[in-house]
Amino acid sequence: SSRTVWIAAQSNVAVKNIAEKFDKIGFYDFALLVSKKFHFDWHEHLYERLEPRLIRSDTFSHNAAGASRQLCGARVILCTLGMLSNDHIAPFVEVNPVDILIFDEGSQIEVGNYLSVFDRFRYTLEKIVFIGDDKQYRMPSVIGDFISRKIYNGKLKTCHKNSVSLPCRFVDVERGQETRSGRSWTNSSEARVVVQIAAAYQAKGLDFRIITPYDAQRALIVHELEEAKLRHEDRVFNVDSFQGNEADHIIISVVRSDKLGFLAKQRRTNVMLTRCKKTMVICTSKAFVWGPAASTLIGELATALGPQAWV
Repeated sequence: SSRTVWIAAQSNVAVKNIAEKFDKIGFYDFALLVSKKFHFDWHEHLYERLEPRLIRSDTFSHNAAGASRQLCGARVILCTLGMLSNDHIAPFVEVNPVDILIFDEGSQIEVGNYLSVFDRFRYTLEKIVFIGDDKQYRMPSVIGDFISRKIYNGKLKTCHKNSVSLPCRFVDVERGQETRSGRSWTNSSEARVVVQIAAAYQAKGLDFRIITPYDAQRALIVHELEEAKLRHEDRVFNVDSFQGNEADHIIISVVRSDKLGFLAKQRRTNVMLTRCKKTMVICTSKAFVWGPAASTLIGELATALGPQAWV
């Protein structure tokens, strides 16, 4: 077919991953629409190889002729679900109406998030494809089975070869205290513990990434890694930016020690806990996890794993 196919996913990173897969198989007839906010600053390195096919939101044309030039006749257009609902893509839609729409990892998107898109393109949509199944191949079964019970009503099946008896560990940072930093939060004690673990992982040559819910903590950990002369580029992410990505080993800095904050959001906490392929270390306070956070996804994971998971 000569018609253009639109492909959408929940996050910018998930969309970027699709573009990278196209790149790896030698398919280049696509355009990648990405928000300026995500592309700016430290996210920019994620798109280096994809730059020729990338159209950033602050450069979006305001008319169909300009949009047509930017798309260069692309047969596939990639963007997030949120961007599909954004009026700024109207010129691109005018050039290439949304009639064939594919949702990647469709099972991870809440039903309500589809409605505005379906309504907006109700006169042009002809085919909608949802990609996703009831199997997960990334996480060790201990983590995958827990997520299946708590998030997917036991319907998510794990297909994973376990090589570690206890793939998830909790590190009790007893003196860690949440500290407000502008509109974000930090926990300096957790940051120091994370860097110690990172140093050990780097010395062993392990593939690992560090995730935290708060951007101020991300910046603090990057700074601490630099101070320790450890690799920091493409190493530390906030949760939203790492959605769709994975690594053999994941280190998590929870940050909060009093209020739930991010942990009250189950869907985003689920993203944070489902990035590892081999092991995951969660740096937090035992008093916090077994106290205020006991009913959160992290608290329930700690309960499911038992006292032996703590170090």
